[in-house]
Amino acid sequence: MRARKKVTFGICAYNWEPFSYTPKIYEEIALGAESLGFDSFFITDHFMRPHTPGFVPPREHATIEAWSLLSNLAAKTNTIKLGTCVTPIPLRRPAILAKVVATVDILSDGRAILGAGAGWDRPEFEGYGEWRSNSERVEMTREGIDLIRRLWSEDSVTYEGKYFKTNNAVLEPKPVQKNGPEIWVGAIHDKMLKLTAEMGDAWFPGRAVGATLEHYSKSVPKIKKQAEVCGRKTPLKYALMGYFTEPNVSLSLPALGTMDKASEVVEAYAEAGCEYIAAMFFPVAKFKELMKNFAKDVVPSFS
Repeated sequence: MRARKKVTFGICAYNWEPFSYTPKIYEEIALGAESLGFDSFFITDHFMRPHTPGFVPPREHATIEAWSLLSNLAAKTNTIKLGTCVTPIPLRRPAILAKVVATVDILSDGRAILGAGAGWDRPEFEGYGEWRSNSERVEMTREGIDLIRRLWSEDSVTYEGKYFKTNNAVLEPKPVQKNGPEIWVGAIHDKMLKLTAEMGDAWFPGRAVGATLEHYSKSVPKIKKQAEVCGRKTPLKYALMGYFTEPNVSLSLPALGTMDKASEVVEAYAEAGCEYIAAMFFPVAKFKELMKNFAKDVVPSFS
């Protein structure tokens, strides 16, 4: 039998209802994932529940602020990496975000990962910021990542961009990780794939927003080609986030697959170039049970 390619696994949870009304579960999942040997715990980063057309009762829009949660988990965990999947850069001031992420990195002794993207949920932007065109959001993300990295590595930063500006901004203390935490870019479309190749430490798309196996297979070569064109010197990780469900569970957003087919799904993405999967599980009531089963039945085959 042909040996399977190595894949590293993390866990991802979403930051909205029903978890948001039972926040203790995040600690239980993160500590459980750490004890099971998972590499990371990621949390989605939304101010309102996304992709909910029409009237939605306020309770269903309830969310826990992602970086505040990760700051709390930094004090509760010891080894597991902590990050977002992903933070919309145009929805947050990059200089302030740089400070927040640096603080989580310090509190976790160097375990923070900044998942970064251009954002996509228009109602959320209109509620908490300003909706701009796709191309503008991509350029805001590019500027934001550039500014964040400079703040993490330079003594004082004066920055004059089209969208963001700073004057003698000092970020101290610096993150524990040299030059700052890794930035994993959530990208689906070509402009963001290009940005990933040029600026990211990892490509981190979501199956629920477009990273089908076909899309993944076609995108890896695009990113690698662009990385060569721009003269990239450091390797890029190829990651993925997505749901695994029990059979016959219906979701409003597409899943990676069912638990009984999880190994086959992971193997297919690994053959397409994926090296890292952050897994979510449904139904929510069985999240911890399914996580344990995944650690026992799937993870060892890809170590």
